[in-house]
Amino acid sequence: MVAQPAPTVALPAGRRAAGWLLPVAGGLAAYASVLGRGGGVFGDPDPFYHVAVGRWIIAHGAVPRADPFSFSLPGAPWVAHEWLGELMFAVLHRAFGWGGLLFTAAALLAIAIGLLIAALRRHVGDAIALVGALSAWGLCFPHLLARPHVFALPLLVVWVAALDEARAAERAPPLPLALLLTLWANLHGSYMLALGLAALFAGEAVFEAATPRAALVALRRWGVFGALAAGAALVTPNGLPGVVLPFEMARLDFALSWVNEWQSPNFQAMHPLEGWLLLVLLGALTLGVRLPVTRIAMLLVLLHLALTHQRHGEILGLAAPLLVARALAPQLGAHLAAPEMARLGRALAARLAPATARRIGLAAVVLVAALASALRLPNPDISSPFTPQAALAAVRARGVTGHVFNEFNYGGYLIYSGIAPFVDGRIDMYRDVFLQRYSKLSELPALLQQYEISWTLLDPKRERAALMDHLPGWTRLYADDIAVVHVRTGAAAR
Repeated sequence: MVAQPAPTVALPAGRRAAGWLLPVAGGLAAYASVLGRGGGVFGDPDPFYHVAVGRWIIAHGAVPRADPFSFSLPGAPWVAHEWLGELMFAVLHRAFGWGGLLFTAAALLAIAIGLLIAALRRHVGDAIALVGALSAWGLCFPHLLARPHVFALPLLVVWVAALDEARAAERAPPLPLALLLTLWANLHGSYMLALGLAALFAGEAVFEAATPRAALVALRRWGVFGALAAGAALVTPNGLPGVVLPFEMARLDFALSWVNEWQSPNFQAMHPLEGWLLLVLLGALTLGVRLPVTRIAMLLVLLHLALTHQRHGEILGLAAPLLVARALAPQLGAHLAAPEMARLGRALAARLAPATARRIGLAAVVLVAALASALRLPNPDISSPFTPQAALAAVRARGVTGHVFNEFNYGGYLIYSGIAPFVDGRIDMYRDVFLQRYSKLSELPALLQQYEISWTLLDPKRERAALMDHLPGWTRLYADDIAVVHVRTGAAAR
């Protein structure tokens, strides 16, 4: 059966006149929430090595193809698949310090949420659009870190909204949209998801075609778009290895089960995904809404990704509202016409309209002030369990040199500090065999000997630190709540 464009909920004239105001307000709220988080966006080991990679690219005028940072795998093949985001981070860090990266993360989430609200309110009422945006924010916020994946958030909204518009119009997406993947593929590896979503929409177009001939036409149109998009994604310094990398990552069974963000969500504590699922169940069971089977399949794919790897929750949060809004609009019409919802709608409309000169001027002032904050943001405090600043200061003060055996979570900060780590967050380069051996406590003495380790930088709460206290030939040099340093006997005096 040919899909017909779904009717939308009627928008009051005043609301149409100020249609930009709600997305701007929602985006600013998201922006403020990230600024309020402050140094929390650096509560991860990776932002530090991303800046260091960007610095390397600037210094060498090229994208690295082999590891230039570690001493354990020097020259090992490495695909810098986020090179453009890392380059931008390095430029921002040089110009504005860590505050520039904080602003960038806040601004990109704000743009994504604003675009999402603008797309949703074309089909559903303001109240429902805000619910969708709030649920998306809830799934994005836990993983909102100063890392290149934040550049992909607004791109994901634009991509899914454009694919959905194409399906509603019974056509393939405009071919220039495919070029978006050239930018995306150089910023972050999640561009492969964009290709997967395009394939799902293409499958929907073929499945819902009225006749076999129409199915062939749809297949040809979407096939041309898909081929162009895949070709656009190859326009990177990494070429084919960059395309193969996500599939190689998927085979790293140990690494993906070992690193927290690649693990499944832990529902023993309250998790944002649990709240999202409860909200969806509440809406489905109380409102009795129905979705096309193809959209249910898309949602299940995204839900599977989020349940398998918690870092994919943001993808579900941003894409799911766009996938269901058009189908939900006619079903929600009767509910929105209920007296209580009608009063809420009129209250929202009264506050959003009309778009007077005063309101436009006030919004402009707020926007300018928000953007200008990039130049005046104080450097946030980057201190965290991943930044052993005092321990490194002690090591330098005592003149300790040589190879370091470090905690996995300290690797990014070591690279940023100009120290070659034993291991860091680039699990795609270290791979399972190396990481499995590193993770075994029994292997520690052999690794210290094999790699000629002069000092260690470990978490004082981990068993490795306790073991180092009892290994012959080693002595504790420094300890605090973040890190403990051990040196070979006599190494501190070198």
